[in-house]
Amino acid sequence: MVKKNNTDFRNLLKNEIEKKLKGRQRYFSREDFRNLVPGVRLGTFNKYLVDFGKEGILYGAGRGWYSFVKQPFELDQRPIKEIIAAMEKKYPLLSFSVWSTEQLKSFAHHMLARFVTFVYVDRDAMSGVHYFLEDSGYDVWPNPRGNDARKFSIGEKTVVIRPTITRQHSSGHMADIEKILVDLLVEASDLKLMDEDEHSRILGNVLASGRIDVGAMLNYAKRRKLKTKGLIERIKFI
Repeated sequence: MVKKNNTDFRNLLKNEIEKKLKGRQRYFSREDFRNLVPGVRLGTFNKYLVDFGKEGILYGAGRGWYSFVKQPFELDQRPIKEIIAAMEKKYPLLSFSVWSTEQLKSFAHHMLARFVTFVYVDRDAMSGVHYFLEDSGYDVWPNPRGNDARKFSIGEKTVVIRPTITRQHSSGHMADIEKILVDLLVEASDLKLMDEDEHSRILGNVLASGRIDVGAMLNYAKRRKLKTKGLIERIKFI
């Protein structure tokens, strides 16, 4: 049996990656690539991944994840600028995070006719924010659970206030796409916003349109106590 050298392993891994590049799968875990060349040393394997990144074959997609999608995902922030500006003026020192289903309308299979905005803020501030937004003309639902969640409906300028989740991913007051996709999965079930298939379609369209931080998304999903196995399967094979 001929022992493979580092060049053989590198070429083997590169060939296998290029085969995958021709398929539909766009995101891969470190373990996926590691299994392609089980005989190579870890340090050498890591160097290959760095080299392939420099060559433009692979792109980092968060800790332990890689992607063939070159362009980072760009999220439309226009739907939430008005409410953020109003809250920043009223509460200049308040920590909060906002996203809206309107930001995802171009990725949904079924056209979304009405939208809901989610505001995440510390529990102590929820009551004050509720009355401020209500006085500002918003249809506000303060942390709907149980019977309130079953009564939930989307009208004009609908806002749901939720308590802040630790280590959530936001850029300033604007929630990042990694947070939004996880929150949407939770709210799709809790508030009956959409079925699981529609969430999968949105997820797939987002993943195809730009590179996201899969590692950060999965870590946040764990913070939200979601089982990540099914989510990982969707990411890989969507």
